[in-house]
Amino acid sequence: MASGFGAKGTEGRCTPVWRNFSRCMSTADDPSECNDLREDYFECLHHRKEITRENTINEQRYKNMMEKSDKLKEDIWKHVWDTSWTKVEPKEKAKK
Repeated sequence: MASGFGAKGTEGRCTPVWRNFSRCMSTADDPSECNDLREDYFECLHHRKEITRENTINEQRYKNMMEKSDKLKEDIWKHVWDTSWTKVEPKEKAKK
């Protein structure tokens, strides 16, 4: 439970969310009415949804980066092993 005090002696970042949740629990007929506020309070404390979303974004960014790098590597190796410049036509064929 939140003490109401932050790390620097001021009001904690989750205290207002806790107050809303606590007020809802004290006035609600059914505790399930306050599930959204409870979820908000736990998210404020632990940031699980935020961290999950950030990890998903980073995984997708890494995947996109690897796909682009694979394509770039493929293009580079294609040019490295390109031997078309070594084919020399005889002068006689060039004049005709």
